[in-house]
Amino acid sequence: MQVSLVPTKGTNSAVPCNPQSSRLAAINGAEPRLSAEHKFMRTRPPSAYCVRIESCSELMTRSPNLQYETRPFSVGGFNWTFILQPFGNKTSVGDWISAYVAIDPSGLVGENREVYADLRFLVYSKSKDQYWTSMDTEIRHFHQFRTTWGSPNFIQTKQFKAKDKEYIFDDDQCVFGVDISVYPYFNQWEILSIDKTVYGPNSWKLMKFSTLTRDFYISDDFSVGGKNWAFKVYPNGNGAGEGNSLSLYVILSENQILKTYEKVYVRAKLRVLDQKQSKHLQKPILSWFDTPGEGSGFEQFVSFTDLQNPAKGFIVDDSLTVQVQFEATSSTNYYSANAAQLMSNFDDVYVQQLSAECVVKRRVEKLVSRKLSRTEASSSSVEINTDQNIKLDFS
Repeated sequence: MQVSLVPTKGTNSAVPCNPQSSRLAAINGAEPRLSAEHKFMRTRPPSAYCVRIESCSELMTRSPNLQYETRPFSVGGFNWTFILQPFGNKTSVGDWISAYVAIDPSGLVGENREVYADLRFLVYSKSKDQYWTSMDTEIRHFHQFRTTWGSPNFIQTKQFKAKDKEYIFDDDQCVFGVDISVYPYFNQWEILSIDKTVYGPNSWKLMKFSTLTRDFYISDDFSVGGKNWAFKVYPNGNGAGEGNSLSLYVILSENQILKTYEKVYVRAKLRVLDQKQSKHLQKPILSWFDTPGEGSGFEQFVSFTDLQNPAKGFIVDDSLTVQVQFEATSSTNYYSANAAQLMSNFDDVYVQQLSAECVVKRRVEKLVSRKLSRTEASSSSVEINTDQNIKLDFS
């Protein structure tokens, strides 16, 4: 395999305390871009491939126009080669040995047409019994038009030749290696959508309120945002409100079936209606619902003193009306697929540009059309929800 490696252009601004850590690189005709390397010593040997070169000085110090490319080896289901350029790059601070990996483009087809990989290049120092390691801080993107990535400034030639480092050791040997970690595409994801439609209020009128003796009462179900809900009222209070306040909650219907792990976000206003002057007592709800039969509300929604005060208008003709108005609800869709299905579901958007924003944009476009029809439906149902109250009649 022949690869064309374009020499690195040195950056004009050195990074404090580490002038070798940043460089502009152009490989295979790509535009120069800023990249960073983290360089350090480690004891662990290479994980992907290793090359021991005997008569090292012949190849690494005397062959300016030659490069060495290994046989193909397999990592992550793809074939790669490891490339060493003894006279790979020249910068203002000196000459460098360059190291690269190239992926076999014949494997970049179908669901595997693009690969993301983390690269680390190594050379062994006998004096330290460790490996000098250059780690690219960016995950590299391989595809048909970019099959080679690497480190133009892997190790300085003078450092490599330094006798105290013993990169060349035991009768002219040297050892190079590479780590390649391949990152698969995500194949499971979810989309959380927030519907900020303000739905018409849902009300529940409790008749003969003074005769209600049970601990709590639950209304019939009503539907908002594709889920079923209900009111839960404790006439004599619950928790901190027991014996002193009316406790009021909106709950996810016990009959509502949620997807595994699904939770529903709700922003709403919970009210006890003033039936005389419409000065309703209102409190906000901002909560996640994840269990049918459970909900959100207030143990001390309204005190018995205010509740029984005729001037407040909460109880009229021994009836009490509670109300909720949903202002935002969520829905979550879960997906799983292989990489090919994933790209198809995203309308074959080029994976390099694939992002959550791309997915959300498509979902929002569909949501807008649903909102328009839903808004028309909710506007016609407000009157029904308000006027056709659910009643508890104990006559």
